[in-house]
Amino acid sequence: MKIRCETKYQPNGKVRFTIVWKENRSEWSIYSDRSATSVVNAFLKKNNRPNSNLSGVYIFGFDIGRLHECRLETMGAPITLVNKRKRPLTTIQTISGQNKRFASLGRESGKAIRSLIKKHRLTDETNQPIIHIRKIELDFNGESIILTYNLPDNKNELTKIDAIVRACDESLLARDGYRRLAAVEAFLIREYLIANRRVEITNLINKDLRIGTFNINKSDNDLLNHLESDDGIIVDEAEIGNGAYRSIYTILQTLIPLWKESSPAIINS
Repeated sequence: MKIRCETKYQPNGKVRFTIVWKENRSEWSIYSDRSATSVVNAFLKKNNRPNSNLSGVYIFGFDIGRLHECRLETMGAPITLVNKRKRPLTTIQTISGQNKRFASLGRESGKAIRSLIKKHRLTDETNQPIIHIRKIELDFNGESIILTYNLPDNKNELTKIDAIVRACDESLLARDGYRRLAAVEAFLIREYLIANRRVEITNLINKDLRIGTFNINKSDNDLLNHLESDDGIIVDEAEIGNGAYRSIYTILQTLIPLWKESSPAIINS
């Protein structure tokens, strides 16, 4: 005898479990709104097997791996199933491969922690989380691995990055120097974020304050020799002819409105 198991959600939110089978060229069905096991027991009684016991979860196929994981997540139980398709971390030799594994861990741990935040009601009156994950620090062979998460409102984070960019520029701290510093102090923002923000700031400045270019001819440069001695200065002839400037008019057009809107105003109309 072949049976067909069906599930259907009802308007009241309950699930109807149905078993359909054929007998003597006729199709029969039986259902229950209580549980899968309940309809299986009713099916057994219908077929004169009242003393038999079968699991509704098994008959309906609810014991597959992914459904089992979702059920454990809903219940808040820890998932201990091992993904055997993934190699142990110690066998991964490339940095990119290790980073992919850490990124995968970060995504799953982020989902789990956000679920726990809602479970423990770390929310406001509208059930929106007021606690957010910022970073998770791991130790791998004595090296700090930082899993960084994007915040819903990263305005404060952007302000902090801008302050670091300014501090690095004013102290002449190069990119490699900041990278070494960030590798030692895990609380510092990662170097690539600082580098990306510096590029964004440069592009914004170049958009508003365009750079003009001019040429310096070698003959003009030779005429200046009698006015100023260049003994001991090595001049690369390939660089002669390269010059750049910014117009003071363009700079003031950009800065004056900012000075007027600042509080307190630097200049008054």
